[in-house]
Amino acid sequence: MKKLLALLLACIPLSSFSQQCDCQLNFDYTVSHVKSDYAGFNDKIKSSNKKAFEKFTAALRKRAIAVNNTDSCYVILRTWTNYFEDSHLRAQLDWRYREKHPETVKRLNQQFAKTKRISTPTEKLESKTNFKLLDNKTIVLRLPSFLWDEKRNIDSLLKAYEHQLKTLPNWIIDLRGNDGGTDYAFSGLMPYIYTTPIKIKPDEYLSSSENIKILTENLNDSQLSKEGKDFIANLIKLMKQYPNKFVNPSGKDNFEIKLDTVYQYPTKVAILIDRNTASSAESFLLSAMQSTKVKVYGENSSGMLDYNNTQYFDIPCKDFNLVIPIGRSKRLPENPIDNIGVKPDIKMDVKITDKIGYIKKAM
Repeated sequence: MKKLLALLLACIPLSSFSQQCDCQLNFDYTVSHVKSDYAGFNDKIKSSNKKAFEKFTAALRKRAIAVNNTDSCYVILRTWTNYFEDSHLRAQLDWRYREKHPETVKRLNQQFAKTKRISTPTEKLESKTNFKLLDNKTIVLRLPSFLWDEKRNIDSLLKAYEHQLKTLPNWIIDLRGNDGGTDYAFSGLMPYIYTTPIKIKPDEYLSSSENIKILTENLNDSQLSKEGKDFIANLIKLMKQYPNKFVNPSGKDNFEIKLDTVYQYPTKVAILIDRNTASSAESFLLSAMQSTKVKVYGENSSGMLDYNNTQYFDIPCKDFNLVIPIGRSKRLPENPIDNIGVKPDIKMDVKITDKIGYIKKAM
């Protein structure tokens, strides 16, 4: 990692035809907000590496002073955020810039090593939430996302196919490429999967002034559900009571989810994952795997769960986004997921071209 960063530092171009941008201003903004608002900063920067980190930061800042264009500044910002090895923490080019300059973006991103999450799929994955009946015993639920707006789609699907879901024994839940969103999105699935109390390690949130400000702005989102708004409002209230501390909305270090009913069906649930299954999809895995009905197939998931609840900060240059996770899991430090992933029960060769068919036979 350190060799890669040193190489990137040496190769950062100091000239480009891209839009003008005060890189020092944007670099200082990024460093300041990550230090004060990132839930993982004090976990990642300790006495053992603080001196090296500050030296690395100073060297990049010196480069930033000499840069006044978007392209070169992006490489500097991304090199700095990559130091933390947290895919939830990132400087990125704004979608408008990416749409306008696709070739430039491709060239810039080639300067960075590909992460382990990037792979060439052997199957074309469906991009929409859907239900499919394979035979008179087996269904497939394709869940490509757990974003807030997908909760409506998932809940609608569960309602529309309620009879089949409650009478057919074999389920395959396809989570390949699901890069998360919110745990609320999959709440309707859990009663079907449940067999024994689900042990949960909750999240805690860093109550910096900027984090409180951004969460307050989120309450104005018209697409946010009432459930989500209630959670955020309660979290803001707690954060204001304990400024610049970590706050735990659950009030517990551990808790269990107990349901009154264990459904007869499904009797077997196969969950298919890949290296692009991330974030809230991994949270779903940690809960679902506690059920005696569940077996997970595929490869290790992405490993993007320890630091979470990402928020978008208004970095000075509009060509950039600064994304910072403001929450962290109480699983830490004993049981990390980042850069490790959730291990499947049954490992599958990525070269298998019909993974759904393979699982159907196995079930």
